[in-house]
Amino acid sequence: MTDAIFEPHFDHTGRLDASLAELEQVRWRVENVLVLPEHQAWLRRDVSVARAAATTQIEGAGLDEAAVKELVKRGSTRVNLSEGEQANINAIRAYRFVDYLSDLEDQPIDELVIRQLNREFLESIGDETTPGEMPGTYRRGQNRVGDVYVPPDQGDVPQLMRALALWLRTPDDVHPVIRAGIAHLQLVAIHPFWDGNGRVARALATLVLQRSPFGFKKLLSIEKHLWLVRRDYFAAIERSLGARYVDGYDATPWLEFWAEAMVAHATALADELTSWRRSMDEAYARLAKLDLHRRQIDALIYAMRAGSLTRADYIEITKVSPMTASRDLRALVELGLLSAEGKTRDRVYRYVGEGVGG
Repeated sequence: MTDAIFEPHFDHTGRLDASLAELEQVRWRVENVLVLPEHQAWLRRDVSVARAAATTQIEGAGLDEAAVKELVKRGSTRVNLSEGEQANINAIRAYRFVDYLSDLEDQPIDELVIRQLNREFLESIGDETTPGEMPGTYRRGQNRVGDVYVPPDQGDVPQLMRALALWLRTPDDVHPVIRAGIAHLQLVAIHPFWDGNGRVARALATLVLQRSPFGFKKLLSIEKHLWLVRRDYFAAIERSLGARYVDGYDATPWLEFWAEAMVAHATALADELTSWRRSMDEAYARLAKLDLHRRQIDALIYAMRAGSLTRADYIEITKVSPMTASRDLRALVELGLLSAEGKTRDRVYRYVGEGVGG
């Protein structure tokens, strides 16, 4: 085996090309929905939770999206996190790393990036002492995916990963959605790490997408859709890879599934953003009649969407000082627009005015 560049094998079937054409239309919809930068930041907070919950649930973690959202609100600094809680905290950090790298066009998607993703996902979870099992290091030994799939021999892993990384950083005319799907599939096929391969594969696909015109404003959580259709997801991988790693496998069955999954989730995103924009317009029109600062209106709208907010949320949303945040929130409570629950340090504010939906 040489260090030659990885060469994927697939066919441009009518089914695949139809999905790609539909994705182009959906991409146009998403790009043309006006979402203010501060609102994109709010939405991305929700997306980070959705990605983390889904990618860990696919691997068997027991926390759903609501539980992960509550975990984030409580904060991740407390000790004695369960393995599922730690896995989700790690996943949120890993996707933060993905979002950061998405904007660094000069940083190639290479082996160092892929290995760092594995470290991010497995911090404080994986074996951090045994060589060949430590997060971020290639496995030393043969692993298996249950009774379903046998990855390549450990001795082939370094060369296969070099070939994949070379392909990832070499420009070509492969459609970005196909490129992301192939990156996911080949990472799963190689299974280079003892643990975390599926999570890394999904994050890698997201990174490839976000480096392309199909990044969907960093608001796509394909992981969430894959969790919902996980049986079809696993079956599509199995149809392409078979029971054992073989060079030159046919990626077509997987890519047909992958492109259709992208269409389904991107369409849902476009619909959600359209609804969001309509709700925001209605909310601003209604609240603008009150004698409020724009930042207070933003906070009220955030509370409408999220159900509640804390002083820390208010500070993050509005970028004001803690003293100003406390004063603004107190005024909103006095106006009867928010209710305050709990003691000062852990106080939660809930919207009690007229709802706007969304």
